[in-house]
Amino acid sequence: MEQVSWSRWVNAIVTAAQELREAGFSMERDPSADEDVFYNLLALSAAEWRKGDEVNLEGPGMGKALGDEESYSPLQIFMDTWGVDTSDRDVTVINNEFVPEFQNIDKDDLISLITTDVDLAAKAAIIVLNSNNGYENWSTWSMVQDPETPQYIDFAKKFSNDLTRGGQFDDDVPPTVDSTTTTSTTTTTMPPMETDTVQEPQEYSSQVPKQAPSFEEARYQTRINRLRPEYKKDNFLKYFDTVTSFKKKDPQTFKERSVAKPTEINFMGTPVTTQEIIDLLEP
Repeated sequence: MEQVSWSRWVNAIVTAAQELREAGFSMERDPSADEDVFYNLLALSAAEWRKGDEVNLEGPGMGKALGDEESYSPLQIFMDTWGVDTSDRDVTVINNEFVPEFQNIDKDDLISLITTDVDLAAKAAIIVLNSNNGYENWSTWSMVQDPETPQYIDFAKKFSNDLTRGGQFDDDVPPTVDSTTTTSTTTTTMPPMETDTVQEPQEYSSQVPKQAPSFEEARYQTRINRLRPEYKKDNFLKYFDTVTSFKKKDPQTFKERSVAKPTEINFMGTPVTTQEIIDLLEP
């Protein structure tokens, strides 16, 4: 037997009511517009599919619940009453003019539809709710109203018929409500942004060592610096002493250059006297 989550069933109930109303079905009790009707209908489901005296938190089933009676769906539609066309004396599920799927079917077809299609099960429940007997169609109505068993209505009030309210669809995201409303999805409430005060940005000193500039960046910066008069002045003073200073050599390293004596001439590496040259030049 298929089981649906409570949030999926909530979405089906509200959406079914909206679609029935738009199709022209007159509702005295509309769970999509009346919050108390919504709570009562959901509490009836919780009572029909209870575990002992507690709510079955896993959700209602699509099939047959407690007892031997032939009832099906999350709201246990009783086949002895609604398994035939009742349009001659009351609203009817079978051959309902506002639900095409319910037209030209019999009891077995109805059982098949409301045990496999959660949205059609919700439409059948809302049609039954708006019959002459209203809530009295369910024997568990007395349990929902009983002050000694408040767990069913208390559980129902955890949900809302406002499908745009966040938080109630945490276990599964409902489909689009209708063509005129936006898709309801799980939302997270964010704290409001403060716009009345403007805080000045704070400066923080980085703890990460500054990376050395690349070669291209250093060369570019050098070119820029050369255009600054201060740069030229600073560099001139920086290197002035180095350029103009004279460092004498160690006196011990001086060596006297060999100089030919006044009477000698160094000829081809050989010292000769003046007289020897004169002698060579004479005939």
